[in-house]
Amino acid sequence: MLRRSGRLTAVAAAGVMVLSACGGGGDDAATAPGGSTGEAASGEPLKIGWLTDATSVTRGTYYPEFEGAQLFFETLNAAGGIDGRPVELVMRDMKIDAELAVTSATDLIQGENVLMLAGGSIEGRMPPVFDVARANETPFLAGHSARPDMFPPEPDPLLFTVGNVFEAMSDARLEIWPKLMEEIGVDGGEIACYIHQAPAAQAVCNRWLDEQVKVTPEFSQGPIVNAPLQTTDFTSFVRPIVDANPAAFFDISIASHAIGVAVAARNLGYEGPIVFSMTATPETDIQQVADQAGGEDLYALSNITSISETDVEEIQRILDAAEEYGTEIDPSSATVNGWLMGMVIADALERCGADCDRAGLRDALEETDLDTQGLTGGPLTYSPTDHMGTRYWTAYRWDDGDGALVRAVDEWTEFDPATDLVAPLAP
Repeated sequence: MLRRSGRLTAVAAAGVMVLSACGGGGDDAATAPGGSTGEAASGEPLKIGWLTDATSVTRGTYYPEFEGAQLFFETLNAAGGIDGRPVELVMRDMKIDAELAVTSATDLIQGENVLMLAGGSIEGRMPPVFDVARANETPFLAGHSARPDMFPPEPDPLLFTVGNVFEAMSDARLEIWPKLMEEIGVDGGEIACYIHQAPAAQAVCNRWLDEQVKVTPEFSQGPIVNAPLQTTDFTSFVRPIVDANPAAFFDISIASHAIGVAVAARNLGYEGPIVFSMTATPETDIQQVADQAGGEDLYALSNITSISETDVEEIQRILDAAEEYGTEIDPSSATVNGWLMGMVIADALERCGADCDRAGLRDALEETDLDTQGLTGGPLTYSPTDHMGTRYWTAYRWDDGDGALVRAVDEWTEFDPATDLVAPLAP
């Protein structure tokens, strides 16, 4: 049995020791992870392979995750790393190219000899990468898009996720959507939905709306639009939504689509609430919509704390680290998600021990019990029968005065994939 760690410590950009909890409490808050005294790590690096879209159409959704993890490990390494060893992220740009993703994953595992893979890109391109991980007995931690392979009661032994699984997002929305609508003042009417073309599109919109109108019959299903991934002119796709004039519509698409869709809707005359999914459309892109089309009636659902919630100490540490080390894309909830992934990986590495290998790291991941330090609504836990863990959802609204998202719903809605799914998962 692997030991449980006490507290995983990190260092703020100014060099002051701060805490990022990994499981239970402890009295070792004055030291860095693995018993380090806080001196900069200088031993042989622990290599983690990272796949992302660094240069293609989904860059705005996925690349900030890499940057968030990189910020976490730069901070951690400055504090001593894991037992004096730095953690090195070896990044490969897979774009949204499945063949390139397979080549990159194979190079990371066999060429770079990484302990595990993490990150990912659009979910339809990931199954071949998962096959590479399986063939090489290498654990994989998905950041955003993930398949039902991680779900209970029989998750794939090597696959874990900090990110979104669409069926879970769909079913969790049944509870959080009415809470948001009550806050907005919408008491019924049609709900429209927009999604870019993807294998999980059915789960994203149809699954949700089919159930939502049963749970809250004051709402009815409006237009559901599914546009090709490479779309650049959104007017023709958005027009059916605007013509229906729904009570609200939900845009669940990558950042590059979400901006174009929302701006097109406003230009065509739609004045009602537009709700984004922050798992795909982070704050930086919602701000672009506000800048181009006005910030009235813009909202977001999220399973991760917004970067604008600076009263959460761990959010401020992320911003401090971004100021210290720099990012190419302004920090957002996607950056927060990457930082959280860094916490998960570091926690598992610490518990894996000095002779950590891929098998040991997989076992350590499966025993994750992580205090997310306010980056989500509660702890993140994995088990032999669940590689996704309980998720928590909340809602935000855009505040033009603050130029940021603020809470529209104060509480978090808890969703347990082991008990709260309303229908079986897609195969």
